[in-house]
Amino acid sequence: MNPLPEGLDSLSALQLTDMITQFHPLDSPRRIELGYLRRRIEELEILNDQARQAVEKLDAAVTKLTQPANRVGTLLNLPKPDTALVVQGGAEFYCTIDPRLSQSKLLVGTRVLLNEAYVVIGDLGFEMGGPVAKIQDLLPDGRLRVGQEGGLANTLVQRSANLGKEKLKPGLEVRLDSSQRVALEVVAQAQARDHLLEQVPELPWEKVGGQDEARQAVRDAVELPLLHSDLFKAYNHTSPKGILLYGPPGCGKTLLGKATAYNLTRQLREKTGSDHREYFMHVKGPEILNMWVGESERQVRELFARAREKAKEGFLPFIFIDEAESILGTRRAGRTSGILNTLVPMFCAEMDGIESLQQMVIILASNRADMIDPAILRPGRIDRKIKVSRPTKKGSEEIYRIYITTNLPLDPALLQKHEGNAQAAIDDIIAQLIEQQFSQREENRFLEVTLRSGRHEYLHRGDLVSGAIIAGIVERAKETAIKRAISSPAPTGLSVSDFLEALKTEYKQNDIFPPNDITEDWLKLVDYDPENVVNLSPVKPRRREASGVV
Repeated sequence: MNPLPEGLDSLSALQLTDMITQFHPLDSPRRIELGYLRRRIEELEILNDQARQAVEKLDAAVTKLTQPANRVGTLLNLPKPDTALVVQGGAEFYCTIDPRLSQSKLLVGTRVLLNEAYVVIGDLGFEMGGPVAKIQDLLPDGRLRVGQEGGLANTLVQRSANLGKEKLKPGLEVRLDSSQRVALEVVAQAQARDHLLEQVPELPWEKVGGQDEARQAVRDAVELPLLHSDLFKAYNHTSPKGILLYGPPGCGKTLLGKATAYNLTRQLREKTGSDHREYFMHVKGPEILNMWVGESERQVRELFARAREKAKEGFLPFIFIDEAESILGTRRAGRTSGILNTLVPMFCAEMDGIESLQQMVIILASNRADMIDPAILRPGRIDRKIKVSRPTKKGSEEIYRIYITTNLPLDPALLQKHEGNAQAAIDDIIAQLIEQQFSQREENRFLEVTLRSGRHEYLHRGDLVSGAIIAGIVERAKETAIKRAISSPAPTGLSVSDFLEALKTEYKQNDIFPPNDITEDWLKLVDYDPENVVNLSPVKPRRREASGVV
């Protein structure tokens, strides 16, 4: 047998077919047969390539599906080159680092990928979730003592690379990794942020109308010790720690608290020349109540702790607690008052830790001061009790002038009546409102008071006036004028009839009172002297009018 020529083994079937074909003449019938053979071989090679690719994909899929799962751990340390201390599943491992990974990019606290041989083969970055704990203490070596809410045991954790140079302090909340071995980041304390008004609205004392006595009492109690501290020190006079604002609802207790914060810091800036900033923490009493044991007390501690922190930073903290009777009510025996039995002592302890108004200003507001525990209201804690009464006829006029100003669009007919003088038109509106609201007419009666002597007295609409009601009347009048301006192409504005109709509607919709047998609640609502009162009842004709019955 003759040996094959060299190089034939390296040729494909198609190339061999082409080589054989060129040895036959162009008109040879063998060329047709070889051409058919070439097409068949080409089709088979294409089919073989497709089959080979499908087999390779299937083999790759089988290889992936049969590989063991990679584990995820948390990097605790890099004790030496190419070695990592990793915690995984609660156990620690010294793991080899894949040489293809850059060891300088591995950070303490990040998640790392481990293969079946526990070799670090990937970096997954920092974990996004995890439990939140509060820093209790800082150890000299940089570790942190943290504790969970609800009284669980404290835990020692190390810092992640992100917190290595961070300036931390007790009270901050940090997020831990899933193994609870590393503190990853500081998280914002949402609870304290909810109570904070970043910017107290501009409320000069001139915008607090109808409360001259209460306003002056607040200024004497809060402003004098801070603005004239040298005189208080010379007389060895102790400044009050806190004040209580009490009185009927809607008469400006919250407004007085905000105005105190704004005006006091402004006067301190003017007197000392330093940048005093207010930090107003407005807390509604029911927000603190929590069903979990110890949670309400924790919020009270956190409130005072945050105020002390801000005082150290140069702020003047104001803690304003509205509806104070809900969390500082009188302690009684029994299961229903268990929260109050612990909240009141906690608040007293925090108040005892305050030396003076130089640290923070405590203001309580309540509609029912008689329900607040006496331990809170004793001298040395809440030293000043200031009553915020219903505005008088003159005070109501001041409040109306705050809300009805010359920049409001007025009725052209009313302006024409006063020769274009907007202030005279406003004086006319307010005069008619005051006359209608404070008149002693029968249609203004809303409450009949029966005295022990058998004599009957009547309370009228003017006896139930408040700053909130006056604001509501003005807003209703504006709403009526806006609707008329939308439907009418002619120029229009606020008229006297708008305000008088708003006055009537406002009182009708607020004609909701307690049952007749709860005399004490009636008296607190209307701010009436309870002496010799045996019965109170709504005036029936007015009640029928309010319900639309003729």
